[in-house]
Amino acid sequence: MKYFSIILLLITFNVSAKETHGVVVKILPDTLVLNSSCKAMADLVAKDFSILYACNDSFQRMYFYNFRLNDIDLVADFKKSSTDVVVNKSQFKSYTLYELTAKNSDNKPIKFVSYCTKELCLDLVSDNEYEKSIQDSITSQLRG
Repeated sequence: MKYFSIILLLITFNVSAKETHGVVVKILPDTLVLNSSCKAMADLVAKDFSILYACNDSFQRMYFYNFRLNDIDLVADFKKSSTDVVVNKSQFKSYTLYELTAKNSDNKPIKFVSYCTKELCLDLVSDNEYEKSIQDSITSQLRG
């Protein structure tokens, strides 16, 4: 049943993309249109449910949108595997916004932004810097 649900969600997300100039995602209370470079991926054997979109910015740097259940403590996870973790938590409309900066095991900076409702989160993450317009695009589309 889990596999069927994930496949159905992927099909639903990508069917409506043909009608717009991007990838339409309707998993949050708001509908988001992601860059047309984004490709959906799902890990069918993972124990945690999430749908990942891999995208490229205008400099061809890769960044990711991860739609997941809000059932883990991100800050604790980052503090276990990273150093120099800085967390800014704020309220943005009906979302709790977490902005994290950290360094991975290779001492490279990680930028992580998470928009969470009580049930779901949208994580925007990259091992490199991504363009500010990407986060601005999400912010402008969230109405909740």
